[in-house]
Amino acid sequence: MLSVKQLVCFLLSLLSFLSVFYSVGKLGVFLATPCRAQRTVTQALPATHAELQAALFPLFFNSVWVVLFVLQHSFMRADRVKRFWSAIGLELAERSLYNIASSYCLLLLLKNWHSPPTQYRLWFFDVDGNTTLWWVMVGAHVLSWIVVYGGSLMVDLPELIGLKHVYYDINDLAPPMSYKSHQLQSYYKRYRHPSFVALTVVLWFTNGMTIDRCLLAVVWSVYMYLAWNTTKEDLKYQQAQLERKRTELVRVSE
Repeated sequence: MLSVKQLVCFLLSLLSFLSVFYSVGKLGVFLATPCRAQRTVTQALPATHAELQAALFPLFFNSVWVVLFVLQHSFMRADRVKRFWSAIGLELAERSLYNIASSYCLLLLLKNWHSPPTQYRLWFFDVDGNTTLWWVMVGAHVLSWIVVYGGSLMVDLPELIGLKHVYYDINDLAPPMSYKSHQLQSYYKRYRHPSFVALTVVLWFTNGMTIDRCLLAVVWSVYMYLAWNTTKEDLKYQQAQLERKRTELVRVSE
């Protein structure tokens, strides 16, 4: 029989699962949608003071949502926040609440994103008249998201979403992270998102890099670079695991 706490945490974990996949799907469509040709503007940046003012307000508005997402992503990882969830009896839902908050911050960003009235572009390639280029762009985004989702499965997606915490508690087991090695626990504290390269591709690989899109790409790329601070010990751990897998595969093939 589930307790009220377990039932609440289970529902939150389901909401976490749905929110993450929906918000990331919306982000994927937002980043992969190609820019259309615009004949009225040829310059990459505003040329007059009036044009600059007209472009700055949407950029400032968008910056608020970008910074909100970054702050939420960092703040809710703090130990004091985790202690707060434990104090009110929601330690099982800590991962779920983190994912739900991240998802809705992302949805707020996408819903309220304002593009400048004039789309100044740092570069532009017309994909409407070039089928090959269009498929290259779409294929790169699809492949990158496959890498991201595949990497999520490899880093224990049920635990990352929050489902595993509730399942283990229902079955009177210790928290799932306690069954992992100390090296892996240390690695997960610094790096839980898969593939820096794949996420960089979906941010920067576009046929039309507008100023507002460039703002998003720069802030998130810098944040990923600074936040995912793997160490030499993490690299040694990954190399050791890779050698272990190779040895196991050789034994199986023999």
